Amino acid sequence: MDAHADKPIIPNVLLRQGETVKLGDDAANPQEISCDDIAKLALAMHDHSYFFSLCRGLSIRFSRDLNGSGTQGLFITKESNEADPPNLIQVLFRQTYDKDGEFLYEADLIMDRGKDYEPTVNKGKHRFMAEAAAMEIDWNSDETQQWRLDIERLSKSPDTLTGWIEDDLEMLVRCDSGFFCRKPAILTKKDLKQYIAAGLSLEDLKTRLKCSKCGQRRARIAAF
Repeated sequence: MDAHADKPIIPNVLLRQGETVKLGDDAANPQEISCDDIAKLALAMHDHSYFFSLCRGLSIRFSRDLNGSGTQGLFITKESNEADPPNLIQVLFRQTYDKDGEFLYEADLIMDRGKDYEPTVNKGKHRFMAEAAAMEIDWNSDETQQWRLDIERLSKSPDTLTGWIEDDLEMLVRCDSGFFCRKPAILTKKDLKQYIAAGLSLEDLKTRLKCSKCGQRRARIAAF
C-alpha cells in the first residue's frame, strides 16, 4: 500500500474538481486558479522530474493506486532527510468514464485487492481527471513562478542543433529501448556546439547516440 494513502490533503489551498479560488486583492485584474490549473502544473513538473530533482531540489512522486481505490496521486515535496516531508503540491486523480468529457492523461488503472496473497490488478488504460488539488506554497511565489518558467523552457523542442543553442537548452538523453538502463545523460551546450562545429545535424546526432548499458541506438531526447 502507498505511504501517502492516509495523508490528508493540505488545506492551505484546497480545490476540488470544478472549484476555483481568487488570488490577490486586485479587483480590476482578478486572478483565479482552478483544480485543473494546479494539476496541470504538477503533471508538467512530473514530465520533467529529473530536471526538478537535480536543479530545483524537489522530489516528485507518482502513486498508481491509493487505498485500493484506483485513485492516483501526485506528490511534490522538497528533497529532505525528513521521514515524511510536507507536500508542496498534492493532486488526486480519478478515472473518468465520460468518453466525450475532458481528461488530463491516460494511464493504467491499478487496483490493490488489499490482500498480501493477491496481486494488484491492472484494468488497462483509463482516462484520468483531477479530483482534488492542494498547494502549501503560494501560486504566485517567486519559486512557483520559476517552476512555470522552467516548464515553458523545457517544453521547447527545436528541430536543429543551432536552435537548441539559441534557446539556451541542454539535452537530456534517455535510452528508449525498454530496458532498465542507467540514469539519463546530459549533453551540455558546450557538447552541442562541438557537434555543430563537426558538421552534425540533429538527426545525425540522434543516430549516433548509443546506450552504454544495453547498446541500443534508441535515444529519446528532451530539453534540459
